Order: sequence, then structure tokens, then C-alpha cells
Amino acid sequence: MNVSMMAAAVAACTVLTGAAAAQIPNYTLVGQFPLLTGGDGWDVGPDGRVVQMRGNQVWRQDAPGGGSYSLLGTVPAGAVSPFGTSFVRVSPGGGTLAFGDNNFGANARVHFVGLDTLSVSAPAATTSVLSGNFDATWDGNALYVTGAGSDFVPYVNRITFTNVTGTPVSSTIITGIGGGSGGVAIFGNQLVTGVGFGGHGLPTDQVRAIALLGVNAAPAPTAFSAGTVVGAFLSASPLGYDRFGNLLVGGGDAFGGSTDIGYAAVVNPASPGEFLRLSPAGTSVTYVVRFNAFTDELLVTAGGIAYRYAVPGPAAAGLLLLAGLPAARRRR
Repeated sequence: MNVSMMAAAVAACTVLTGAAAAQIPNYTLVGQFPLLTGGDGWDVGPDGRVVQMRGNQVWRQDAPGGGSYSLLGTVPAGAVSPFGTSFVRVSPGGGTLAFGDNNFGANARVHFVGLDTLSVSAPAATTSVLSGNFDATWDGNALYVTGAGSDFVPYVNRITFTNVTGTPVSSTIITGIGGGSGGVAIFGNQLVTGVGFGGHGLPTDQVRAIALLGVNAAPAPTAFSAGTVVGAFLSASPLGYDRFGNLLVGGGDAFGGSTDIGYAAVVNPASPGEFLRLSPAGTSVTYVVRFNAFTDELLVTAGGIAYRYAVPGPAAAGLLLLAGLPAARRRR
């Protein structure tokens, strides 16, 4: 893609809503790469490479931003539902892969496997814990998981590991999250989660923030309604943060009444009315958005393509400006 084509693409797919958002950087489309064909859940490891599952297979991108993937190995076929994983999350240190089995009901499980134990010759054993599962995020050695039980009421579970055996232990820390699970993300001491589908008096798309230390220390689960409303975006899933502390929101509300769909949002939490809409594949699809801390890029995905957004350095910004000058002169 040449500079003038890139500038046109940026103009077509980046829209700032609300007043000028000083905390939101000027994310610019800089390229794209394919995700694994036929894959489902994916995440970005600390080395900047995508780790993606395809059924019970675990694949890893050969280089950050590249289009080729290598099979690391497999997990037991029964560890994943026929619909694929609900989520895939690489631990902060890069050694452990967590994934949801995407089952529903009393037997739903979250699994953990060491990436260095994976082999192409035989499935690697996993450890697991009972938990509904829809989305998840790591915070240190703890995994926070959204899901729902057989009563269909969504919650957030915190999964930790015992010191002696390394066995995962799950406890519910937030309850009463509408009628459908949303995403979950952590930045500093703030945990955010949202309503993936409206119910129980709560609308689809509502996102609330709750102090992490408070819910971890509480003797009983905290009600979602006790959190502070951050805003209402799409279907509140997935959720994440960039390195500036801006909230990232994907998904889309095609059935919940708001018809809010067709972009990924970058939200200034201090002023939620200020957010960036990124729609690299058009406004009729739903997007997943993640931050790649290794490459310092946003990855906005749809249709098996990951679109890379970066903050232009001085040289790149100058090129984009120069690319627009001839057209500006012709309009005078």
C-alpha cells in the first residue's frame, strides 16, 4: 500500500466521535496480516506473535505481523467443544495458555497448558477447573473469566493456583451482569466488564468499572450494579486497554435493540463521549480489537484479517502530510 492509498484508507476508516480526545493517539492504519484459516480463539503473546487455536490444535505466528503459522501441538480433543474455544489467553510471561472449552452448563471448564509441553506427536495434558467461560484476561498469575452458570446469569470468576499442587481454584467475584456475558479487562486497579446481551433490567453494551482490590478482598461476590458506569459500547466484548489506558471495545449489538455495530472503539475513560471508531473492513461487520504491546499496535480483526493500527512517528506523520499536499493544492 503506497502513502497516498494509506492516507485515503485512514480517512475512510478512522472517525473521532465527540470533542478532541487528547488521550487517544492518532492511530493510523499501517498494514494487515491474515489470521489462521479455520481458527477460532486467538491472543497475542509477550513476543508480539499471535497464538491461535483451531479445534484442539495450537498454532503460533512465525513472526509478528507475518502471514505464516506453525503448529505447536495439540490438547486432548475433549478439552474443546465442537464450536471451538470461547477464548484463548497467553499468560503475561508467555509460558501458559488458558482457553475456555466453550461448553455451557455445570460441566463447562477453563483449561491451562504449558506452551513448552505442547507436541505434534501427542496431545499435551491440561489442568482445568469448572467455570462458565466466554472471555478472560490475565492479571499476574490470576485469570479473570466471564461466563454464566445453568441459571443463565453472567458472572466474573477469578481463577488462582494453589502453591502446593498448582491446581486451579475458581471463585465468583462479580454477579448479576445482565442477560449475557461480555468481556473483561484490567488496567491498574480497575476491572471492567460489561453486558453482552441485555436482561435483568440492564441494557446490552453497558460497561462498568470496579476496583479490583475491593472485589478480590470482599467476603461475598460484588454486584455488577455496584460498579461505576464507564459507557455503553457495542456488545461490550471483547474489552481491553492500550498502553495509554484507553479502553478498547469490540463486538456489536445486532439483536439487543441499539443496532450499535460496525466498528471497534477506542474510548477515553476520563471522557467516554470521546472515542475513536475504527472500521477497516466496513460498517456492516463486527470487530475484535486487541493491543499488541510488543509492536505497540492495535489489532482490529474481521473476516480472518488483522488490521494493524499504529501511532505514526515523526517521519511517518510527515509522509502522510506530504501525501495530502498535492490534493490540497489541486482543490485551491
